[in-house]
Amino acid sequence: MGDTTQTERRLRDLKRTVVEARAVPMSASCMMNRAETLAFIDAIIAGLEEDIETRARQESNSGRRGWDIVDQTEIVQEAKTRAARIEAKAKAEQEELLAEADRYVETRLASFEAELQVTLSRVGVMRERLMSRVKSDDGDDQQTSILPRWTI
Repeated sequence: MGDTTQTERRLRDLKRTVVEARAVPMSASCMMNRAETLAFIDAIIAGLEEDIETRARQESNSGRRGWDIVDQTEIVQEAKTRAARIEAKAKAEQEELLAEADRYVETRLASFEAELQVTLSRVGVMRERLMSRVKSDDGDDQQTSILPRWTI
C-alpha cells in the first residue's frame, strides 16, 4: 500500500477525470458524467474513515502514539460533544414543534366543540318548539308521536 492512502488515490482519479473531461467550447467549464463523479465522491467519503483507522493502527503498531493520535482523539471528542449539542437542540426543537402542534389541534377541537354545543342547543330548541306545536295541535299532553295528526 505504501504511503499513498486509498483516499489519495481516489482523489487523484477524480482529478484526472476532471482534467480529461470534455471541454465546453468558449468556456472554462467541462462536461462530466454526474453518476460517475458522484460515485467517485461517495467512494472518497467512504474511504476517509477507513484510512484514518488504518493510519491510527499503523502508528499504534509502530509504537509512535504521538501528538497526532492525541489530536485525533481530541478532535473526535470535540466532534462527539458538538454532535450531542446539535442532537439536544434538535430534540428541543422537536418538542417545541410537537407542543405547538398540540396547541393548534387543541384550539381547533375546542372550536369544533363550541360549534357542536351551539348546534345541539339549536336542535334542542327546535325540538321543544316542535313538541309544543304538536301538543297544542292535539290539545292534550299524551302525545306519543311528534308528527302532526292529519284529519281526513
